[in-house]
Amino acid sequence: MISIEISGMLAVFLGLLGAGWIYLDGRKRSIETADMWAVGFFIGMFIPPIIGAVIVGVFYLRNRNPRQGNPYPVRQ
Repeated sequence: MISIEISGMLAVFLGLLGAGWIYLDGRKRSIETADMWAVGFFIGMFIPPIIGAVIVGVFYLRNRNPRQGNPYPVRQ
């Protein structure tokens, strides 16, 4: 069986670093649920170990708005 093992302090550091980046990026892109994404990433770092954080991070990157701010329709 393949496993990934890292120390507890490193896991907490990586969890906080990733959660902080997701939160700041989400706020910059005006995503209302940025705090929930950040908490999900941090919890995913421990349940299941690391793989959950990778899944949440990839899902966030795929679903975030690729442009800055909110898109508004242009009136003619």
